[in-house]
Amino acid sequence: MPPSLPPAPQPDAEMRETVGLLAEVVAEMSQRLGQQDEKLEHLLRLMTETHKASLSAKAQTDPELYGRFIGNEVNLALDPVLDHFADATVSLRKNLDETATRLQQLETAEQNALDRLRDELAKAESWRRQRRWVWAGALAAGAVLGGAVSLLAGA
Repeated sequence: MPPSLPPAPQPDAEMRETVGLLAEVVAEMSQRLGQQDEKLEHLLRLMTETHKASLSAKAQTDPELYGRFIGNEVNLALDPVLDHFADATVSLRKNLDETATRLQQLETAEQNALDRLRDELAKAESWRRQRRWVWAGALAAGAVLGGAVSLLAGA
């Protein structure tokens, strides 16, 4: 194919009309580009807000964050109860120690009382055994004294 020839020169009126039409086309394109620019800016703002909202939602539904939050709330709720239990445990331990000490003292006192009672019972039993001999000795002494008095009276 032969090389294309440049278009034939157009008269000024046609040129002005063409330039005018081109200016209108450029103006219309510029207006449309402006509208598209506004729409793109609006979409960009929406995307930014959506992104921020999604990050906020992600942060609010983060299991680690919620775990810490729940842990803190549980600690706040249970700390007084656990402190009360700890105090009660310490008190019970102290009372148990005091009771064990008192029980040991009572066992010692009971053992001492039982030892004294055994000693007294042993002494009483010994006295009962000796009592027979005391009575027998007293009767023998009375008989000897009676015999001595009758000998002295008869003499």
